[in-house]
Amino acid sequence: MSLQGIKVVDVHAHPFRESTTPESPVSFLRKLSLSVIPEMFSSLEGIEKHQPYPGSNMWIQILLRQMAAYYSCEEDLTAIVDKRNQKAKDYQAYTKELFQDVNLVGAIMDFGYPQPPINHAEFEGMTGARIWEISRIEPIMVSLAEMNISFDDFISRYRKRLQDDLSDNQVVGLKTIIAYRSGLEVLDMDRQAAEKDYETFVQDNRATAKAFRDYCFHIAMEACTEADKFMHIHTGIGDGEVVMTKASPSFLLDTLRKEKYKDTKVHLVHGGYPWMEEAAFIVSILPNVYMDISLQNPFTGHGVERVISQVLELAPFDKVMYGSDAFTVPEMNWMGVRLFIQCFERVLNDWVEKDYMSVEKAQFIGEMILYRNFEKIYNITV
Repeated sequence: MSLQGIKVVDVHAHPFRESTTPESPVSFLRKLSLSVIPEMFSSLEGIEKHQPYPGSNMWIQILLRQMAAYYSCEEDLTAIVDKRNQKAKDYQAYTKELFQDVNLVGAIMDFGYPQPPINHAEFEGMTGARIWEISRIEPIMVSLAEMNISFDDFISRYRKRLQDDLSDNQVVGLKTIIAYRSGLEVLDMDRQAAEKDYETFVQDNRATAKAFRDYCFHIAMEACTEADKFMHIHTGIGDGEVVMTKASPSFLLDTLRKEKYKDTKVHLVHGGYPWMEEAAFIVSILPNVYMDISLQNPFTGHGVERVISQVLELAPFDKVMYGSDAFTVPEMNWMGVRLFIQCFERVLNDWVEKDYMSVEKAQFIGEMILYRNFEKIYNITV
């Protein structure tokens, strides 16, 4: 059974800017890392042959090895980056080449990162793939708070901005990164407490301001319900700012079970990694909640195989979608697909060998997660 050549839709990634300057080995490693600390990769001097680069992990090792094979060059960082820079002189052609190589035909992108936002049409033209957006609520909250308006005026304008964004055909939903600010233990709406915390948020838009953030979260959920579009919620780890003690998707369960949200379509971004079993349980009991396998793919490297297997221990096959969380260079998007397919094939073929299912059913399940579920869940044909 093989998934090679199957079309792929990535349901969570970020756009990236066209690079106008060649990468150095150090700068390229930095762009491959989830770390936001510049010192993570500072010097490659004194590296012995076959020694892993300081700060690198299995994700980077696998990517460099597969890039060397793709370029037909030595598995050496300098040689790989040199080949890469030659191809990337025409950045658009190189990006399209990588997307086409893995048949990556579409993606839902969070244009909330990087800032200032990248132009949608230009990015779509650079990749050659169809691109849809999710509108991140936090930049909207910040831009309105900077106007120093009253709480009532803020709420009125905030609701209107969400409604306007959701009316755009290119926008498939909203997204929140509340897990980075106050955590996923979202409490009931408390207008009085929210108004008090709003004053704190105006002074410091990175402040916890929990009651205010929770209030805005609920308004976003209501807006998605009314528009019949998806609420994307960052769950699990991310960069170093995430509130780790409140990042598990289990903290969302009480909110998602509320009667007012029984028809709200929710997408658990990153599938709650490393609490993916909890996300898998949630999507197995709540009919309108779905999850993707992004960030853990590709950034756990060889662990992607384990993650896929664990998620599918409990999650229904039709509730899981492919994702990458790629965010800086097209090689991330490319490697996300390659690594996922390689790992998924091993999982599916193991199930076939154990006589859990036929080859044909395993093939169909692979297609479901790579693109069929997206088309059905989002009602979009690619």
